[in-house]
Amino acid sequence: MADKQKRRKISVSTASRSYKMLIGRGISDDVEGILVELFPGSRKIFFITNNKVFDIHGKKIIKKIEKSCNIKTLVLPDGEEYKSNSTLSKIYDFFMKNHAHRDDVVIAFGGGVIGDTAGFAAATFNRGLELVHYPTTIISQVDSSIGGKAAINFRGVKNIIGCFYQPHLIICDPDLLNTLEEKELINGLGEIIKYGLVFDYKIIESIKEILNENPESEERLKNMITDEKFDEIIFKCSKIKSDIVEKDEFDTGIRNYLNFGHTIGHAIEKVLGFKNISHGQAVSLGILCSVDISISLGFMKDSHKKELLNLYKLLKLPVRISSENADAIVKAIHFDKKITEGRTKFIILKKINDAIVINGIDEAVIKKSIIKNT
Repeated sequence: MADKQKRRKISVSTASRSYKMLIGRGISDDVEGILVELFPGSRKIFFITNNKVFDIHGKKIIKKIEKSCNIKTLVLPDGEEYKSNSTLSKIYDFFMKNHAHRDDVVIAFGGGVIGDTAGFAAATFNRGLELVHYPTTIISQVDSSIGGKAAINFRGVKNIIGCFYQPHLIICDPDLLNTLEEKELINGLGEIIKYGLVFDYKIIESIKEILNENPESEERLKNMITDEKFDEIIFKCSKIKSDIVEKDEFDTGIRNYLNFGHTIGHAIEKVLGFKNISHGQAVSLGILCSVDISISLGFMKDSHKKELLNLYKLLKLPVRISSENADAIVKAIHFDKKITEGRTKFIILKKINDAIVINGIDEAVIKKSIIKNT
């Protein structure tokens, strides 16, 4: 059984709902008791996951849950391209076939794609089922599972159809990260860098401290996620996100800061295609471009960019965009959701841990920042 003394709890209170995020290595050992305590009675549990995580972890989790719960399972294909209207229809069919009612529980077991898609289905079917996020990737544990954003992609545009729907519970087990391929670890590290640059630079200092123990090791990222210091990083990022969501549930103010790197990042995803670049890689490149915009506007210094590139090298993050795509990326920014009065909102750093929102940055400045990273 998991050590309950090491389990940590983050409470999130919004106008829509109050809920808890439970964090702890090995907390999956206790998942049956957690669910029975929070969702008593004979209600059904709809366990939604993807084929990849189902084979590695899902079967074990289901065996624990089915001892006390009436569980129905849906296994979906893995990949950003399946965050779609057709996948949503499959989930609705699954709910209808098994007579889902409003007091039944949906468990979204997977990364951001499963969390967003299953979350949107839970929000909209029968005007809302109870929802548990059970994240299995870095991005979903530190970011996407928290705060109630649920969405699907449409015609290549990221998260263009969606809603806000706060979960009823989040279960976060860092042990689930241990089986991730290195490319999936890289995919999540850009989001953590975002938290360090925008909110708390000590997060980046902690990453450097872990990596500097053996910086030349090819296994340094795998070693990092098993370090207890990395558990603290997960907790810090989750707490920052939770505190912001409490203050700005519907993304009209300070929550905008969480989009640092995402405006250009989402445009990169649209241009290159979801099969060719991961969300985390695109955001990492978007962060580099955003730092260059800050430098162009006279806020940050070239030394900040150089330091960031050194960190990217340690984390094996991408640093180059294909130059032939620069014009298309600028054009794709016009699909961004953060447009007010025809002008795109950009999150820019005045300095480390001091972000501001700027509306309508000149396209020449944006294009220059993209070309600078080609």
